Amino acid sequence: MQANERDIRQDMRDYLPGYYRDSRVVSNLIDREADEIIALNAAVADTLAQFFVDTATWGLARWEAICGIKTDESKPLDVRRAIVKSRLQGFGTVTVEVVRGLADTLYGAATQVTEDFTGARVVVKLVGKRGVPINAEDVRKELRELIPAHLDIALEFSWFVWDEFDAMTWDEADSFAWDELEVYMP
Repeated sequence: MQANERDIRQDMRDYLPGYYRDSRVVSNLIDREADEIIALNAAVADTLAQFFVDTATWGLARWEAICGIKTDESKPLDVRRAIVKSRLQGFGTVTVEVVRGLADTLYGAATQVTEDFTGARVVVKLVGKRGVPINAEDVRKELRELIPAHLDIALEFSWFVWDEFDAMTWDEADSFAWDELEVYMP
């Protein structure tokens, strides 16, 4: 029983006249009514959570529909939320800072954005995490919505390099599986 449940039950009992305190019938009635009020409070809190992208769960599909995004329930909620938030932010003038802000939001980690004028492309490198994130194609799609069509988009990722491996002791290196070591950030 949570503190909130206990408080509701106790508050309901406190409003009763004293001669009802020892009645099992009234106590049972209060408990059943408290259960309903607790369930109602939980339903209201859950519904309220759907009004905000950061806390939406079952209501996220509605946010996606508002933004014109096809709902894909196979994607994790945080990835879906990041895509919705990127569409809601609006873009205005596209600058390196705007692209970096969108990429940081979508990846959930720091990125480095550079303009390659000779190659007519924008290079977005994920530096806050290592490896290829599961939402890399979603990031590419969202960046394509933002970056002008005449510019190509290059996504780059960082990996654990041998120089870092050489700096580790054998005991440290032995504590990792190879897949873990590839994306390890000391």
